[in-house]
Amino acid sequence: MFNSSEMSDEAQPRVSEFMTPLPVTVEVGMYLTDALDRMYSDNIRHLPVVNDDGALVGMLSTRDIAAAAALHGVNPKKATVETAMAAVPYACAEDLPLAEVVRKMEHDRLGSAIVTRGAKPVGIFTTTDALRVLRAHLTGEEAKPLVHPEITQGEGETERPAVRPRRGGTKPRASDSMVSWFLTKF
Repeated sequence: MFNSSEMSDEAQPRVSEFMTPLPVTVEVGMYLTDALDRMYSDNIRHLPVVNDDGALVGMLSTRDIAAAAALHGVNPKKATVETAMAAVPYACAEDLPLAEVVRKMEHDRLGSAIVTRGAKPVGIFTTTDALRVLRAHLTGEEAKPLVHPEITQGEGETERPAVRPRRGGTKPRASDSMVSWFLTKF
């Protein structure tokens, strides 16, 4: 697929080529349980947090919610996203070389990078996306996106994921993981 050490900076693949576009987001004032429902209904672990203007202000993960509830005695039914979010998430421009993003994620042991245009999220690159790129590299297959967001556009609206109705059976189960099991207790 590519060997970044042999490529000029202009020829290196960009994070925008492999990110999941139009990520699902949450607002600062949303309750943690509602954010968790959104995570489970969309089968994701990371949610960029935005303010009323759609600008990035943080990152929330299932692990953040579990840690806040366990360590700080936070009730996810009453606390807002702002209580548990990482206020300084790793964000990068969409034209950044993929190798640079992966290097940063590896070095800092990050599960995701929020891809931005200006101050607004336009994509997310997660460890799952990185594994998809690695698999494609090892097998020679194309690195096809796992998620194809539905796009709704109305008058004056920008592209954004469509709100989908909640699917049944999306609550965490004891068999999902330790963090998910912990969160079933709420």
